[in-house]
Amino acid sequence: LKRTYELCYQQMQDEGFTAPDIRHCFLIMGSGGRREMLLGPDQDNGFIYEDFPDSQQEEVDAFFIPFAEKLTHALDYVGYPLCEGDVMVSNPVWRGRLQDWRERVADWAENPEPHKVRYSSIFFDFIPLVGDAELAHSLQSIVFKAVRAHPAFLYQVMQLNLTHKVPTGLWGRFITEKSGPNAGTLSLKKGGLVYIVDCIRMFSLEREIRALTTLERLDALTQDNVFSVETAEHIRVAFEALSFLRLRNEINLLK
Repeated sequence: LKRTYELCYQQMQDEGFTAPDIRHCFLIMGSGGRREMLLGPDQDNGFIYEDFPDSQQEEVDAFFIPFAEKLTHALDYVGYPLCEGDVMVSNPVWRGRLQDWRERVADWAENPEPHKVRYSSIFFDFIPLVGDAELAHSLQSIVFKAVRAHPAFLYQVMQLNLTHKVPTGLWGRFITEKSGPNAGTLSLKKGGLVYIVDCIRMFSLEREIRALTTLERLDALTQDNVFSVETAEHIRVAFEALSFLRLRNEINLLK
């Protein structure tokens, strides 16, 4: 990912584009932001810029809009498919100054419509990949402040999570897909891992924990007495088992 970024940046300069003199940061989000990508991740990424004046917007766009297009298509070429939900730097929703991000995050927290809650489930897991990491740190503080100001937002996140159903029936049997290309199978992600990842993220946002991975967050929450040691161990074992089964399945699909 970093090498693709570097090559695209150099190509922009070779083609005569001039990068504006501003601090910026390229983020990866979702499973990549948690360092939990497996073998077939798509793209979830964004740009943060420092708070430059409005008069500089045209100069910034002249470089970063074509750069974003080049970068997302290059990542697609090397094996990171374009995001079906368009959560990429090529979409203006996923790039902006710190003040732009502050407004977006506040809007998500104040008006937690389902699609905004889904956006947040991807966006709230992010790490800086290239550029000024301090911008990402500031953005994390913006997120914590918004959640603190609108605690009902976490309730909406929980409500959306509860729309997923555990794929087991009354007698403990697995419920598989009835039709389509996945008939006879079940999704370990949607039927299991999503509950663990989203639940741990929700508590981490509430406690303003900056840890990245699900298991690091779980450790921090256990130290904060959100979970007992015994409960945390059950969660850890479930997370590792489901992750192992997903990875094994992805390896088998490559054979």
